[in-house]
Amino acid sequence: MAGSDSGFGVQIHSEVFEPMPGAPEAGAVLLVSGADSHCTRWTSAFIQPLLDLGHRVVRYDHRDSGLSTKVPADVGYTLADLADDACAVMDEHGIVRAHVIGRSMGGMVGQVMALDHADRVATLTLLGSSPGLGDESLPSAADWLVDQMAERLFAPPAVSHTERVAWIVELDEMFAGDRYPITTAERIRTASAEVERCWYPESGHGPAVNSSPSRLGRLAGISVPTLVVHGTADPVFPVEHAVALADGIPDAGLWLVEGLGHEVPDGLVPELLDRVREHLAVGV
Repeated sequence: MAGSDSGFGVQIHSEVFEPMPGAPEAGAVLLVSGADSHCTRWTSAFIQPLLDLGHRVVRYDHRDSGLSTKVPADVGYTLADLADDACAVMDEHGIVRAHVIGRSMGGMVGQVMALDHADRVATLTLLGSSPGLGDESLPSAADWLVDQMAERLFAPPAVSHTERVAWIVELDEMFAGDRYPITTAERIRTASAEVERCWYPESGHGPAVNSSPSRLGRLAGISVPTLVVHGTADPVFPVEHAVALADGIPDAGLWLVEGLGHEVPDGLVPELLDRVREHLAVGV
């Protein structure tokens, strides 16, 4: 574990996983989490196969999440700042260039890295992401999800451990598709661990995404090999967001997963890693 200083007193908590001695040498992989998501959402089911391939794997908590610095509410930041944080994590661990795998907001951070810090990115993998919000050419989130999120916003705050766990479980279930079912008990275990690790619903990740300009007109400037993976049942970013990414980024690959929601469940991992393995080899 380590903590990199991204400037202005922001300390970024990161965790490094080293391949076993004797494993083939491969490039470093940087796992970039989604909004309000702990780095622990990148599970061993995803990390261990990468280690077996010889990759050094780094996961980290964004500012305003997990064990990283919580930024005062009056200090705004954007995806560009989060991309700088990612580069600071790489610097902390002596990584010049990495395979960047980002989910949701983490995919947006990856796009900014590939555009503004291209020399730091070997390949880019975008899981359930978007080129930007507020662009009229792309559909917004599902109406039912918007309504339920509004209800949650105005509901009394979760105070007890049980209420906080229920809050996370409900959100995960709203985001999930039906292809890779997860038991309620599993969801409770994940949520409970996160509440114990850190409960911080006041993060500025939403404002960071909303205040950052759309990258739709800049996608042609991404020159690294890119793989786009997206669920057809994603209620947060409809599949048009994935198609826009794949169409806009030169030579990008696109895999639409039938029945997958806004999630990266362990059940998806075996087939996902088959594709990621081939993709990372392109950027060697």
